[in-house]
Amino acid sequence: MAIKGKSKFDFEVFNDEEFDHWMAFNQQKYTREQAIKEWRSESMLGEGTPYIVEKAFVRYRFGVDEDNELRNGWWLEERDYGQRSVPVWSIKTPFLEEK
Repeated sequence: MAIKGKSKFDFEVFNDEEFDHWMAFNQQKYTREQAIKEWRSESMLGEGTPYIVEKAFVRYRFGVDEDNELRNGWWLEERDYGQRSVPVWSIKTPFLEEK
């Protein structure tokens, strides 16, 4: 994938009903290993915590959030929208049920 122009995006936390500790890290600034290390540090998770790493994109735009409120900000997306998208490492862990 071609690296796009430099973005101000560094990393961001995202929310979802199926995953916990979901963050995205700019691929222009972090290697996969650096992103995982930073994710563990920011999330305060140990080495044994299961996680999923995927390639994705973020884009700064207007949208409707989970509370049906209009907001602008960084949105995590699977699709590349050209120069408006920033390639990221998407790192998350499935919600772990408490016992």
